[in-house]
Amino acid sequence: MNIQEALNVFGLTGEVNQAELKKAFKRLAVKYHPDKNPIGAEMMKMINAAYEFLTNNLEKIKQSQSPNEEDVYNYSDEIESVLKTIVTLEGVVFEVIGNWVWIRGETKSHKEILKALKCKWAPIKKVWYYRPEEHKSVFNRKTHTIEEIREMYGTNGQRKAKGKRQLEKTN
Repeated sequence: MNIQEALNVFGLTGEVNQAELKKAFKRLAVKYHPDKNPIGAEMMKMINAAYEFLTNNLEKIKQSQSPNEEDVYNYSDEIESVLKTIVTLEGVVFEVIGNWVWIRGETKSHKEILKALKCKWAPIKKVWYYRPEEHKSVFNRKTHTIEEIREMYGTNGQRKAKGKRQLEKTN
């Protein structure tokens, strides 16, 4: 995760200070509280990772912010939409690590849906993933295992998608 990606999780731009960051965090924590939102637990993983990253790099935010306002968008809204679709796919297991979503399980029958969501296939790992559009690993071409990625960015584990039938029963 880089600074711009973390800022996009909160939809922040301009000069960001600790107070603004905390306010944005609280707003998203209320919006995605697991008691209020069925995908809240997954969203909070990403929000917590972005908050921790930005808090640790607050002094670097000014230096690395993009002058192009078009680079700024609300990634949390975007990923919420993706997760709401993924959670309905039967037989799919997904995991939020940092601000990426890793998707495995019975994905073959859902290939077209995943492509429509702009998920990409990782042939070496043999899993699908969804990431911020602006993320490009130009400098780091090293192949990491999922376990190494979990160690680097932290996670609370995988979650099995409920599928449409189970989702309808819980609503």
